[in-house]
Amino acid sequence: MSTAEDLQRRREEDYARFKNYAAYTFLVASPVLIALPPRKLDHLTVLLTTAFAFSANHITHERTGRSIVDRVHAKISSGPAIIPSGLPSERALEIQARVRASREKQLREGGLTTEEIEKLKAREMQDKGVAERVWMGGETEGWKERRLREEQEALGAGKGYGDLIKEHIWDVWTWGKKDGESKE
Repeated sequence: MSTAEDLQRRREEDYARFKNYAAYTFLVASPVLIALPPRKLDHLTVLLTTAFAFSANHITHERTGRSIVDRVHAKISSGPAIIPSGLPSERALEIQARVRASREKQLREGGLTTEEIEKLKAREMQDKGVAERVWMGGETEGWKERRLREEQEALGAGKGYGDLIKEHIWDVWTWGKKDGESKE
């Protein structure tokens, strides 16, 4: 029976050695094959990228005892290490509200130079989220009412919706400059 056990053990060792050699081979060969012409994203590229990922995962597991997938799973399941919950804290929100209130108070009371007013307005724009700034552009409060009023005035002056659309497209094309204005 010991020969059967020895045979089984040798087969397992050979299989482990084969997996290591294959992993190292794919770890080196996959990026090289992906970089060779013709470079295109097709099923072969996806297959080689997958082989590279599995190889890196296997080698990391063999060397450290923990695979890349195990490490990522541990980071995600631990929670606060990657995704801090409760941010910003209540205290931070409180301080932000106080700072905004003091800024608005300074704007209402006046007595500020135009430079200080510009700095405060720039700070308010910075406080807005990037997505909101991109989505809304330079529009301020009441833009819908202003747009409807302009539309009613144009329709009352005899213009049609086609003319309004052309004007909006022209404003976008010229970045809001009128015909006589020069470029900076």
